Amino acid sequence: MHKKITFLALLGLVIIIAGCASLKSFMAGSTTSLTSSSIQAANALRAAGVTVFGSAEGSNWVLTPTKISGKIMSVVFTVNGQEDEGIVPFGSGRPDIAPAQSTLYDFDLSNITVLQKDTVGLKPGYVGGQSTQMILLFGYFDVTFLQGATTKKIRFCYGDSTPYVRGDKLMYNPSGEATNKYYWYDTLGGTFVSETGTRPSSPEANAFVRDFTDPIRPNAHYYNVGVLLRNNRDYDGTTKNYISLLKSVVDDHSLSFRVDFDLGNAVVFTNVTSEAAFNALSDIQLLQKFDMKQNTARWQDTGLYCSVSFESTPKF
Repeated sequence: MHKKITFLALLGLVIIIAGCASLKSFMAGSTTSLTSSSIQAANALRAAGVTVFGSAEGSNWVLTPTKISGKIMSVVFTVNGQEDEGIVPFGSGRPDIAPAQSTLYDFDLSNITVLQKDTVGLKPGYVGGQSTQMILLFGYFDVTFLQGATTKKIRFCYGDSTPYVRGDKLMYNPSGEATNKYYWYDTLGGTFVSETGTRPSSPEANAFVRDFTDPIRPNAHYYNVGVLLRNNRDYDGTTKNYISLLKSVVDDHSLSFRVDFDLGNAVVFTNVTSEAAFNALSDIQLLQKFDMKQNTARWQDTGLYCSVSFESTPKF
């Protein structure tokens, strides 16, 4: 069993909130916009004919994807690094105990995805404070990237949502298989299995995400992706490495969060140290070696950052 991670204020988060019958105050609502200017900048270079190479980082090969899209469940801003303080400006109000098959929403970081919530509750006694990290709960990532001149796409599952199990990795259009489908790789049978078929008993998976547990919420169905905040525009217009979520700032206010993810070199292929070695990987090897830097850091430093532009408008 993995130890409980204080860094994330992990699964005991926040959480605040909207599932609690004793809520006594409500913000007017919130809008959360998700985007990644680093992906967009890399794609602009590619469109201009510039090759955006990967690079060696330790024993891994890292690169900037062309697209990250998929399904998201909830967005959480933790407060003061405490397990029971924060706000959920979008999605399930209790993502820490969300059941499998929870409602998921489309997102695409190569564009701008706008997520809205009509009312957001505060727990009784909420005081608030500084938020230096955000927690995201996804159903899955679809990560699109280039291998040489060939477009590849891998689905990385962060939650239990039929037909997927947390930690599953699937390849889109693997060589030799029918097109327009995702496939598990059956590690026992040595074959690709279509997602429209029966999930194999031992598919290729990310063991860290699949097996992660926390003693507070040992049966959590969704893995928490931690993101560190830096270079934010706070509600008062000043630039800080945090945003201010005091009760006076969020209570009875409409909130707007524009979240810009730094995803340069966010995709990792383990034990690959050159462009030539990366380009020579088979589809099976790509799937086996694929990871996100946030996972390989094992929470010591997530390797995932964002800047947040935060606006607070009083409810009239």
